[in-house]
Amino acid sequence: MRRTVLYIQGVARYGGAPESLYRLTSRLKTYKPLVATSREGELTRRLAQVGVDFFTVRMDMWRKVRTWPRLPLTLYRLFRKSHKEKVVLIHCNTLWDTPYGVALGRLLKVPVVTHIRNTFEQEKIKKYWLDRVNLIITVSEAVAWPLKGVGLSHRVIYNGVDLEVFDRKRVSGQQIRRELGLEEALVILLPGRVDTTKGQREAILAMERVVKKVPRAVLVIVGETSRQEAGLMEDLKNLARKAGVEERVIFTGAREDMPSLMASSDLVIMPSLESAKEGFGRVLIEGMAMGKATVATRTGGIPEVVEDGVTGLLVPPGDVETLAGAVVELLRDERRRSEMGEAGYGRVRQLFDLNITVREVEKVYGELI
Repeated sequence: MRRTVLYIQGVARYGGAPESLYRLTSRLKTYKPLVATSREGELTRRLAQVGVDFFTVRMDMWRKVRTWPRLPLTLYRLFRKSHKEKVVLIHCNTLWDTPYGVALGRLLKVPVVTHIRNTFEQEKIKKYWLDRVNLIITVSEAVAWPLKGVGLSHRVIYNGVDLEVFDRKRVSGQQIRRELGLEEALVILLPGRVDTTKGQREAILAMERVVKKVPRAVLVIVGETSRQEAGLMEDLKNLARKAGVEERVIFTGAREDMPSLMASSDLVIMPSLESAKEGFGRVLIEGMAMGKATVATRTGGIPEVVEDGVTGLLVPPGDVETLAGAVVELLRDERRRSEMGEAGYGRVRQLFDLNITVREVEKVYGELI
């Protein structure tokens, strides 16, 4: 009988952290996952599809004063469900979930793990009780940097891509190309949350330069905005119009067919700014799994993913001209793109296979339990 691990994911909005949680829990072998989140949504829908148990408890930001009156009831509900399910370990899926996990771990007398997925400042160690967990998992050495020299137990475990889902031999992008009218285009794919820190603005400005040298180039931006930045999408469309590349930039909104989108592309880019605090860059390993060359910014944990000059090209964050130059360089050289794609695929199989991630996480659980 598999022992139960409780995963706490307070923020219900779907993004990189919930996606990583979904992938991990769907492939656990030795342990039974139970996920606690604030409300039903895309995460719970996906968990239900793969048979992962979940329940909802309202979990607001721990340090907000308005949260305090609800804390006793929230912890009671977490405790009651966890005790009933005989939880043997608590896994906090982000830095922000840590106080809930630590408080619950004390009540249940079980080990607590925190998974940190973005770069952060050292001052947050005490603010979010990282000094009270049994072990911290980081998704890159860059994320682990603030933990160096402070005596906290941590382990670097890279995110993994499911090679059964991102299967370049089985998945085709031809239908996507027909749907979007891209049969003759050189497709630059920019997937991820549409956000001021993620570089969509810089990518559009770069397209003004790119299309002058590669007229067949089309930028496909996949993703949606958060509620806080609801007007950003229209701002970006206006920017494309002003830059004269309105016909060369496509906004698809949120999509669930990412493997096919990756397969349809000629190049995958991730032009995040420093303020994005990128800990890793999941879309990059998804592109590499599909045999695509990449262009990304040299920030956070991205240089640990993209081997510059081998699997892709790294450029300074916010540098529109250099970004455009790297994109043009690879779009003009099909042979080099292909070689980088093959090298990227090999790197994924060696370092970023989801099976490796699951094995390493389960190893951590075994050591702590």
